[in-house]
Amino acid sequence: MNIPQIVFFAPIIRHNLIALAVITALSALWIIWLALRVIRLRWKTATGIGDGGHPDLERAIRVHANAVEIAPLTLLLLLMAALTTARSLEVIVLGILFLLGRVLHGWGLSRSAGPSVGRASGIILNFLVIAILSGQLIALLFR
Repeated sequence: MNIPQIVFFAPIIRHNLIALAVITALSALWIIWLALRVIRLRWKTATGIGDGGHPDLERAIRVHANAVEIAPLTLLLLLMAALTTARSLEVIVLGILFLLGRVLHGWGLSRSAGPSVGRASGIILNFLVIAILSGQLIALLFR
């Protein structure tokens, strides 16, 4: 049995994967947009490597890097949940919370290097999604 047959064999998995595909695509577009912000600031400040001592560029680099650090783990956990335990609504809700967390974090950190509501609420949302997914997947051991 090849992969397309498996996906169509289990409709809930198919719906989960479609939802996850959209979440992953939106996450990728967000990361590209953040990278373009870094590129724009590099051109503006004529900085090739590092941040050149420019606080705006330093923050843009960190916003992009943080998204790249958090997204793969979260998307992998979402994929594992989508294939094992999650219903489509769970995948969609957790995916939206993840994306909202990334946007809030990026917005908050872009505005200030210090503490901010956006930055804190964004990372809390992302850690909450990671914790929920991790808990669901670890619970598989006890079923």
